Amino acid sequence: MSAANLSASMCDVDEQDLSSALLNNNVSFSSTMVTSTSADLSFSLTDAEICKLKTKCDADSRPSEDMDVSMSIDALSVREAISITEQSSKQEETTLEEQTTLDEEPTLDEEPTLDESSTLEESESIINLEDTIDDAEPHAIVPENNQLVIAPPEYFKSKLIEVGRRCWKSSAEAQHYTKGCYWSPDGTCLLVPIHLDGMHVMELPPDLYTATTVPQERGLTNLVPAVHVPEGGTVYDCVWYPHMNSQQPETCFWLATRQHEPIHMWDAFDGKLRCSYSGYDAVDEVMAAISLAFSHDGQQIYAGYKRCIKIFDTSRPGRLCDDYPVKFAISCIAQTTEHPNTLTCGNWHGYIQHFDLRCSPKQGPLFTLGGHKAGITQLKYADGAAGWQLFSGARKCQKLLQWDMRNYKKPLGEYQRHVDTNQRIQFDLTPDLGWLASGDTQGALNVWDMNGNGEVSALPLHNDCCNGVGFHPTLPILASSSGQYHFIGHDGRVNDSVLDCTGVVEPEQTKEQPQEVIYENAVVMWWCGRSL
Repeated sequence: MSAANLSASMCDVDEQDLSSALLNNNVSFSSTMVTSTSADLSFSLTDAEICKLKTKCDADSRPSEDMDVSMSIDALSVREAISITEQSSKQEETTLEEQTTLDEEPTLDEEPTLDESSTLEESESIINLEDTIDDAEPHAIVPENNQLVIAPPEYFKSKLIEVGRRCWKSSAEAQHYTKGCYWSPDGTCLLVPIHLDGMHVMELPPDLYTATTVPQERGLTNLVPAVHVPEGGTVYDCVWYPHMNSQQPETCFWLATRQHEPIHMWDAFDGKLRCSYSGYDAVDEVMAAISLAFSHDGQQIYAGYKRCIKIFDTSRPGRLCDDYPVKFAISCIAQTTEHPNTLTCGNWHGYIQHFDLRCSPKQGPLFTLGGHKAGITQLKYADGAAGWQLFSGARKCQKLLQWDMRNYKKPLGEYQRHVDTNQRIQFDLTPDLGWLASGDTQGALNVWDMNGNGEVSALPLHNDCCNGVGFHPTLPILASSSGQYHFIGHDGRVNDSVLDCTGVVEPEQTKEQPQEVIYENAVVMWWCGRSL
């Protein structure tokens, strides 16, 4: 674009912006307007336009003073950018300078005098402040898209109601137990990795989308996987795309990393492989990522490896990435919304390290947190105003720790749970930070009221280890998963035994007594709101 065209387009933009800022549509710019070096613009009203304004006021049965007030509001709202021309009458200039509104702030070079303030108090044509507040209240309550504002859900106000369940059979040779559960960001489906059986996606029952209460006699829904990715091996970690929306199919996918494989992106509609992100070691062999996380804008992928953090561009699959060397294996990753340039990472040595990605890797972490006696299995930041609060859990550690990352000398709180194995036992927070929930290896769901006295309520939901817990993003629904590896025997006589979800083992026809093993392997959806 040439300089002449650029200046012409800028003049058009200024005219549109100024005209849209004026409340009175009958104000027109003078055809002789000239742009000066001080960026002052001038405009004037023609005699015909003034007559037209007066005629319109008489037709609407409005006093002429009200029209003068609206004109003064228009002129004073753009006083710094527009100056009244010398062709305007002296009486009109005085009216524009004396009349103002209560919600307008005076500029530094224009301070109201005593006469002007008294005029504001005595004039009946000035807009009342209370009327302005009353008119603005509906706009603060009703969004621009005219959608109703839904009140935040209430949790644990009545007895939990089981609304859906899915069980998996297992054998002694290939035990198919769950490895946590993950709600999609839009709340339409639940992702459940199964040991040696890939990943399953269960949809939310349709009647619960708009439910505010659920009757206690509601029938149990059999959760049938809508998508099944039959991948073998151990799934180390998986994460949903943060802006996933079922109305936009291109955003419906998740990432997963498993043993001896690169990072895969899976489609949430048909379960097909979209692309892969490969990390290579010093001898150019593919490494499996241990942990995964998306940036909040979804533009980057953070993958934790044994000795580095690899940063992939989401729109650029392959092996191109940025390496950030670290000293320990990264077992889990979290990022606060308050500071997108930092990463909080846990490692298998029981430490939490906070990195600034803008600093050189040689400087190491900004600070390191202790408190756990074993490897960190999960880190999670709170949402909203409490975005600096971090929660951490570890394997073979009986406590969850709450940290304030602005003052990290000691934890804010400590919550006890029963964890005596090396597997990851999930915990989750409600969006309003009102409740904290965690599973344990004894099958109980531990719930803490964050706004109360902090006492734990243990709910025995499962007959086996409760390894997964997840709150629905918008509804009072809690998902939990159960299962763990069981050492059945070493003589090999029960290798063909079948373990079902009832916990009964069907052994071979031998003279030995049947061996019974409590083995529940299921994912369950619970209604934890108000019920009928």
